Amino acid sequence: MILKNGFVYSNGVFQKRDLHIKRSVFVHQSDGPIMDMRGLYVFPGFVDSHAHIIGVGHKYNYVNLEDIRSEKQLLETLKNTSDEIIRARNWHEDILGIFPTRAMLDQLDKPVVLTRKCGHVAVLNTAAMKLVNIYKEDGVFKENELEIIRRILKDPRTDDFYRTGEEHFLKHGVTFVHSDDFHGISQEELISVLKRSRIRVFEKVYFSESTQLENFSLFGKVSERAIIAGVKIFADGSLGGRTAYLSRPYKDDPDNRGMRLLSREEIKRFASICSGKGLQLCVHAIGDAAVHEVALALQNFSNHRIIHAQFVNQVDLPLLKNTLFSVQPHFAFEDEKMVSNRLAEDYPALAYPFLKLKRSGFRISFSTDAPVSPEDPKYVIQSALKMGFSIEEAIELYTTAGAEMAGIENLGRLEVGYLADFSVYERSPLLLEDDPVAVFVEGEKVFEK
Repeated sequence: MILKNGFVYSNGVFQKRDLHIKRSVFVHQSDGPIMDMRGLYVFPGFVDSHAHIIGVGHKYNYVNLEDIRSEKQLLETLKNTSDEIIRARNWHEDILGIFPTRAMLDQLDKPVVLTRKCGHVAVLNTAAMKLVNIYKEDGVFKENELEIIRRILKDPRTDDFYRTGEEHFLKHGVTFVHSDDFHGISQEELISVLKRSRIRVFEKVYFSESTQLENFSLFGKVSERAIIAGVKIFADGSLGGRTAYLSRPYKDDPDNRGMRLLSREEIKRFASICSGKGLQLCVHAIGDAAVHEVALALQNFSNHRIIHAQFVNQVDLPLLKNTLFSVQPHFAFEDEKMVSNRLAEDYPALAYPFLKLKRSGFRISFSTDAPVSPEDPKYVIQSALKMGFSIEEAIELYTTAGAEMAGIENLGRLEVGYLADFSVYERSPLLLEDDPVAVFVEGEKVFEK
């Protein structure tokens, strides 16, 4: 394939030149077919280093509550749902105006599961709790309890969810996702969707205990575009759910410092097993106390990763020199009101220190954590620019940095020897206004507007 006369991105600017593709890779010369890119902009495919493809499918197939702003509107929306089990997500108490309760949801005559925006808290009504055979007076379930709910209230539409999520990433020019999907589905289902993936995937498999990891045998290449090579664990929860593990109590919950979900020794065991198997351990850690535990656990390992790192103690930085970071700049702005409510003004940790990490030589990459936030790279990059990153840095952290973090050194640039993952735009994507008109993975068109 030959792309002729296009404006091709390189190092922050566009230059008019041709691109040649052969066997999924950019080369010096190739034969046809010829595609006329006259007046069009050719740009590397974005790499989202932490998101949930199936979770994005849930967002668009279940009831999406992100714009619901009252109890009345919530109940009316849920009543109009035809599903036998009402599954809804993305509510936030500051937008909704209330924190949903079991009693409120008991007004509905179907089982209801309402998952908060963060994905770490859910509220169930009595009918749903009967199905899972666990009863709580307030109906509020957190963290590992949600895995039980997903497993019991299993939804068989995994393939549909994956295809929907994949389509939404592709439409925004994302060609590669480090995805975390092994929740409430079987190993066979995971392998099935990955084998037929149009998008490139680095799958991170979730385990709650290291013994589960020892018994899992499906690591490795699933297809030319999908590999299972990461392990996902949780050191703590979310700030919104007051389960992020902090060094000081929550300002609005003085008896609570959050939840430490794994001990330092268990994290170390995970890291040791992963290193022995050639896998990358990816640890969810938001609170500074959680990051501290991870820093101590990983200090003698390399090439493992912290996801989020929203609060970090300065003294822990030297321990983290060999650790990678998947970060979300937009959280710094989404969370402003919540941070003010949850944390004291003199809270000692560095907050959302992503620019400092980058400037200090740490290896970071950008991600959305979709469906928690929009799966659109433009949204993330706009926040990164407000944080102080340059547009060139932001593009690097959303392309080559994410690819290299997954062990792929020849992805994210439109250069000879690099894999031909790219998008085509009618206007410059640096305007951060448009989505692509076409998206290619390995030189194959996988999306067209």
